[in-house]
Amino acid sequence: MKKISARKPLIGLVMIAMVLLAACGSPAPLPTAAITSPPPNAQFQAGDEVRIEGKVTGNTVKQVDVFINNERYATIDQASRPNEFDVSVAWIAPAEIAGTSVIQLKGINDKGESVIASDAIFITIQAPPPTATPTAEPTPIPTAAPLTTETPAAAPITDTTTVTDTSATTPPAGVLLSPRAENDFVNVRELPDLNARLLGQINKGQSVPVRGKNADGTWYQINFPAGVDGAGWVYAPVVSVTGVTTTLPVVTPSTSISPAATVPTNPAGLKAPFVTLKAGQDFANVRTGPDTAYQKVGELRATGVNAAAVKGKSANGQWWQIEFASAPGGAAWVFGQLVDLTGDAASIPVAVAPPLPTAAAPGTVPTTAPTPSEPQPTPTPSIPASAVLPYSQNVRFSPRDDIGDVPLGYQGQPKTATLEWQINGATKAELEITTQQGPGIFENCPAGNLASITPSDAVGKRMPLQLPSGTFQFTIPDKGYYLFTIYVVKSDGTTTTIPRNVIVDCFKTQ
Repeated sequence: MKKISARKPLIGLVMIAMVLLAACGSPAPLPTAAITSPPPNAQFQAGDEVRIEGKVTGNTVKQVDVFINNERYATIDQASRPNEFDVSVAWIAPAEIAGTSVIQLKGINDKGESVIASDAIFITIQAPPPTATPTAEPTPIPTAAPLTTETPAAAPITDTTTVTDTSATTPPAGVLLSPRAENDFVNVRELPDLNARLLGQINKGQSVPVRGKNADGTWYQINFPAGVDGAGWVYAPVVSVTGVTTTLPVVTPSTSISPAATVPTNPAGLKAPFVTLKAGQDFANVRTGPDTAYQKVGELRATGVNAAAVKGKSANGQWWQIEFASAPGGAAWVFGQLVDLTGDAASIPVAVAPPLPTAAAPGTVPTTAPTPSEPQPTPTPSIPASAVLPYSQNVRFSPRDDIGDVPLGYQGQPKTATLEWQINGATKAELEITTQQGPGIFENCPAGNLASITPSDAVGKRMPLQLPSGTFQFTIPDKGYYLFTIYVVKSDGTTTTIPRNVIVDCFKTQ
């Protein structure tokens, strides 16, 4: 009888184990995400091209989203190598978000979930000075209404373009242009130059035929009746084009440019503080209060009165109260982003805003059409760039700040102070001022008089605070104990409060 070897079953088991180990392999590496450009704290001028580069890896990553100021800007859905995505996109820094911007990369899985995110990179965008060289055509804030289509006075213009292709005056079939989805409008200029005269705008939803392009393809020539020979130019990065652009004829502009209106500087010889209409703005509406809901009473214009003395500022620092003879009481308000301030902003007192006008009843038809040229006050994104940072807060009062309480008035202390805050990792913050009988060592301090507080924006109601930082100047003339409470909504959806006490003309009992 043949002897059966016990080694064969053992060898078989070893082979099966080896196959299983090979199938399982080593543990999958953890996903990674990093931005290599721009470097942290880099500074750019408005209109500069910001090159965003980096890499995201991971076997669960199916696409990479590029976020700028917490809004998705671009998506890369093609891997450069297995489980690796190289990121290289360009972003034109717009002038209207001058200040801090944040950039972040996120790796997204096949369910649309974020599985990895890079560290946030903060950069600074500097607004161009009035005499700066041309910058890129600003991308309008999505909620902003179109600027005026009025053309500032300029010398008559002779023929300013030379068409290198005789077909340029006939738009190529099927090539149309319209504002990008995130833009409410795009500017149309006389020539492909950001200092050229503004002819008007193309609004969201409109499409116009494209005639041609300039030599480097950064501008498109379109049909536009207000222009010479019925043509105008739009900046390519802010529009979407349908059709084949490679067959567009190249149109060579003349070097002769009708410059945009130049804003004279302080022609009335005003003393600081005063505001001057920003260069490139045709006008800024002047209103009875610090909001577009208030009645318009006039304008600061590039071709007329373009400067005014400053009397005060709104509680959120976004509007200036100016001297304006034709307004009730000789004072009116102008939106801060449309003007340049000369003087110390911190020294300007907060002015009390008049009550908002009563809204029209439902179904009421307005007697006048809304002004299409009104710039809407949207100075910051709905979610601030600082929201991606870990939560932190620093709240203090100046000129004096004691731990736990802020004394005002006592022993000659001033009764005007400024609340200052820096709050990161939050999407919303609101201030409310209330009062109560003083507790503990302040038991002899009565409840304060809320009616005496100026401004009254946060008295007994929550006033939105600008994030991540800002100031609120206030005056409390009446003795008492007051509670300043900041209500914070963190980026993760949780809430917290920052309570501070303000004691006026009171002293501790021990």
